[in-house]
Amino acid sequence: MMRFPWLLSLCVGFLSLSQEILWVRFVGFAYHSVPQAFSFVLAMFLLGIAVGAVLGKRVCARVDGLYTLSGAILVCAGGIDMVAPLLAVAVNSHPFGVLVLALLIFLCACLKGIVFPVAHQLGSIPLPGKLGKSVSRVYFFNIIGSTLGPLLTGFWLLDCLGLQRCMVLMGGLTVALGVACLVRERGVKAGLAGTLMLGACAALLVHRDDLAAKLAFSFRDAPVRRVIENRSGIIHVLSGQTGGDLVYGGNVYDGRTSIDLRVNSNGLHRVVILQALRPNAERVLVLGMSTGAWTRILSGFPGVKKIDVVEINPGYLDLLREYPQINGFLRDPRVTVHIDDARRWLRSHPDPRYDLIVMNTTFHWRAYSTNLLSREFLELLKRHLEPGGLLTYNTTGSTDAVKTAETVFPFAFRYVNFVIAGDHDFRPLVRNGAAALTAIKIDGMPVLDPGVEADAQFIRETLSVPFLTSADDVAKLGRQPEVITDWNMITEFKYGHRFP
Repeated sequence: MMRFPWLLSLCVGFLSLSQEILWVRFVGFAYHSVPQAFSFVLAMFLLGIAVGAVLGKRVCARVDGLYTLSGAILVCAGGIDMVAPLLAVAVNSHPFGVLVLALLIFLCACLKGIVFPVAHQLGSIPLPGKLGKSVSRVYFFNIIGSTLGPLLTGFWLLDCLGLQRCMVLMGGLTVALGVACLVRERGVKAGLAGTLMLGACAALLVHRDDLAAKLAFSFRDAPVRRVIENRSGIIHVLSGQTGGDLVYGGNVYDGRTSIDLRVNSNGLHRVVILQALRPNAERVLVLGMSTGAWTRILSGFPGVKKIDVVEINPGYLDLLREYPQINGFLRDPRVTVHIDDARRWLRSHPDPRYDLIVMNTTFHWRAYSTNLLSREFLELLKRHLEPGGLLTYNTTGSTDAVKTAETVFPFAFRYVNFVIAGDHDFRPLVRNGAAALTAIKIDGMPVLDPGVEADAQFIRETLSVPFLTSADDVAKLGRQPEVITDWNMITEFKYGHRFP
């Protein structure tokens, strides 16, 4: 008799934590990976659980048929779980859409929060010496379920099913749990009614798995042509023209599938310049592969013997299979791709040293961008540089990122929107850089021909870009630049984008 409340407590914990993870993915993607998305979901969830617990306490004191009530609440909660994402998409662009979103998240948490005190009431044995033990068992099973939620949903189901199907699955499991409660007290007929609701909702929603595509940023003349989902995030591709397809990670621009220097839609002069500044580099580390265009160019540098690429999202490897003009480096024996977090990989591989470390870093205001821009991370990268080696990474317009590099490296300058840093003044090498640039070859063919005016123009423009410091941008910034650390996270919160 007492085992069903244990199961009820376990399932409510599992479904609540799973739903929270899915809403974090949903809101983070919808609002372009701003860091406040997580705290927004967490606040609504905790508020919903708290209100649900208060309501659940009152229910236990006033209602006799607790299994029936729990079943009805869970069936309704499951239906809301399945429909809520589509409602959130429908109001996403509305000025008050975030309020509707907050209400939906609150309801998802609140309804399950009502059931948790009910499980305690059902699972408690009000006898001397047994009350404490029975209550602790209900808590214990809830903790097991809450632990399984992140493990199974966050690490496995999102890899297998994607966001929309996971949300439908959690809603379906919630309805199924409600049906089990109804059957326990009301019999088969009540269970059949709940099952019919489950089937209707699932049939309505599962046939079209396009939730991510509806939330994805796109242009009128560049529709979404592919979506890749896994536990690491959501990648979507917009159809492009001469400049290649546009690739977005986490609903934020990542790059384009082009290595055409004449079109230069990828801003490839920012990586080509490294051949002039660090000629004959032998070992290269690329942190963040994304579209692979930059890695493809680096593989054409003469003298390169080894390229290590660290990419956290394996979905980009699946994407690259569609672009033969880029994916040739995947068959290059000099190139090794590691699917891992950059910090973890660098700490677990303390010995390798590189002549070039290249990061085409994402926007500085995104969640977790501090992990790639902070002083602590730059010091970690510095330990992996050979004497005379260079680090380059994208500031995405953050003068604070330039200032941070200047505090770690004796020589650090802004080139367009990139930082190039090292232990020596590399700027004089630009004077004789034209010959170095024309030495870059892909599949044995030079990528630049100085006899072609377009290529000659590209070379001149690449070598004529000035090297600037953070002091050059103070007037435009309107304040003194600050140093980014792991603790202050200023690019994410203090000077980042606001939510929503």
